[in-house]
Amino acid sequence: MSRSEDPDDNSKTSGSPKNIKAETATARGHAQNSRDDRKKPPGPKIPKKITETYLHNAGLYYLQRFAASSGQFRTVMQRKIDNSCRHHVDQDRDQCLTLLNALVIKFENVGLLNDEGYARGMVISLRRRGLSERAILMRLQNKGLSEPQIRAALIEFNEENQVNASQSERQAALKLARKKRLGPYAVAEFDFNKALAAFARAGFSFDVAQNILRLTPDDLNDDPGE
Repeated sequence: MSRSEDPDDNSKTSGSPKNIKAETATARGHAQNSRDDRKKPPGPKIPKKITETYLHNAGLYYLQRFAASSGQFRTVMQRKIDNSCRHHVDQDRDQCLTLLNALVIKFENVGLLNDEGYARGMVISLRRRGLSERAILMRLQNKGLSEPQIRAALIEFNEENQVNASQSERQAALKLARKKRLGPYAVAEFDFNKALAAFARAGFSFDVAQNILRLTPDDLNDDPGE
């Protein structure tokens, strides 16, 4: 009498090509699911509640990475407060802003926020990059500085470099021409009208732009200021 096979005994069939394919497909499915789990983005980060300590640490961390004016710093920190208050509805926004005001004063007293120094450093950097006075005024006002603060920094820059306002503007325009290889720094013919437009976008007057673009390399050689 022959012994009947156990229907649950897979020892004789597990190695068949059909079962091997099924096992492989299952393993691939598990691996794909694991990869999909890793790709899932984390949930939205919950903003922290506003405390004096949190604001201080967050503000210090920001200033360690970026130079900022008092106004710019206040704007960045106020965004943090607004984001936190939208999530934690039990917070009093006015009280949070009071903490921020105190922090700004504290950082100003210890020199971490210094609008005069910030304006001075930014004017030096932007003049070296070939920005006009008009462009500097617009950019730094967007950073939270007042027009008198910016103009004071421009005057100080000119005095330190022993130039007047017109000479300073011309030197900046020459830096822009060198950067864009226009005027006396051109290595090939250029579209004069497009070049004028580029200088206008940088904030230079038509007269300054036209003067610089009509210069030749020989003109620069004859200029003792160059």
